[in-house]
Amino acid sequence: MSDVPHSPAEFFERYAPEHVARLGGALGDRSSPGAVVFELGSEGAWSLRLEQGRVAVARGVAEDALVRITLSPEDFAVVVVGGAERLGDDAGLERQLVAVRALTLDAERARLLRESAGSLRLRLTSPEGDRNLTLTLGGAAPKLDAPDAELGCALEDLWAIQSGVKNPFELLMEGKLTISGNMQLAMALGAALGT
Repeated sequence: MSDVPHSPAEFFERYAPEHVARLGGALGDRSSPGAVVFELGSEGAWSLRLEQGRVAVARGVAEDALVRITLSPEDFAVVVVGGAERLGDDAGLERQLVAVRALTLDAERARLLRESAGSLRLRLTSPEGDRNLTLTLGGAAPKLDAPDAELGCALEDLWAIQSGVKNPFELLMEGKLTISGNMQLAMALGAALGT
């Protein structure tokens, strides 16, 4: 049985800081150039940042958000908790959830995210049904009903990208990844996060 909590509050306030602490020296004394914000509708919002190699969590939306990830509590359980369960405790920094990697950005990549204003919907197909996340860059308000771009792929393929088994270009060439709308926004996100 997994020790990954399904409660968003417990996940962000206890599990995420403890999980990142297990990376030990991989983070050194890094501090993030901004926050990664998760917004889960009525469940609330959490802002995560690195401070001297440790994850600090605050409720609400931080003013210096690098990326805002908006999703339903149901999609959180399947995508975020499911992804954490698949990664396990032994994954190194390069295989961490994209949110952890965003916290370790250098100033140049953080600038790229801030200058790439817009919302990108990630539409994921799975046997249990479609899942959606909206990633918003550049300090803009999330555009949940009309994002600037949309990426579509299977949830399994997202996890394959996450684990380093596949890369987005490979999936695009195989027709397993679709992109519509503002392609520059999708490319900026990929370049900044190193995916």
